[in-house]
Amino acid sequence: LCYICVAWTVDTLGWLGEERGTAEDVTARVIAALQPGEIVLMHIGANPYDGTTYDADSLGATIDAIRAKGYGFTTVEALLP
Repeated sequence: LCYICVAWTVDTLGWLGEERGTAEDVTARVIAALQPGEIVLMHIGANPYDGTTYDADSLGATIDAIRAKGYGFTTVEALLP
């Protein structure tokens, strides 16, 4: 069926909610791990226990910070040989 496995290299941990910080911490985690080829895992839904949406809340700032470091974005399809 031509499926491939694609995994992430950076987990923002925003999905864990209040136990792992704030939306600002999500952005800081991504930037701290930033290097060519990183695949960032973000969950845009709410944490089921505390209702936080740290990944979604940080998305704009995270994108801006990544671009400010000179990095860009692509699709998985573009990475395939």
